[in-house]
Amino acid sequence: MQNLSISCSLVCLIILGSAALVGAFGVCQRQISAVLVTGVMYLLAALFALFTLMIIHFKRQQGRPLLDSDFDGTIDGVVAIKGTARAASKFLGARIFVTAWSLELGWGGVVLCVFTSFLWILLSKIMRFNPLSAMI
Repeated sequence: MQNLSISCSLVCLIILGSAALVGAFGVCQRQISAVLVTGVMYLLAALFALFTLMIIHFKRQQGRPLLDSDFDGTIDGVVAIKGTARAASKFLGARIFVTAWSLELGWGGVVLCVFTSFLWILLSKIMRFNPLSAMI
């Protein structure tokens, strides 16, 4: 599961790097198709970032803390006698993952990629419009 998440994030970074090159070429050479492809590449980067974050989200949900009613003798794979399960739970707090600012930053990156994709596609539509041909 973790290797799949890393693979998706590496694909996302490769797409973003190549989108920067194609986008710079499209703007400098005024190539409408390159600008449109850049918009689609940003959308693909957002999709792979979404895959990465969903994998991380569901991996973290599997390791959620136990409730008081869940003490049946096993805690996170550690077998304890029924009476000592509550005492053992105090020592197993280090095995619980807590999401912090990095996951929220990742979701912000997905939203930013989708918004940037929309702007690149809009730029391709603007570049296609020629005011001289509209006057004729």
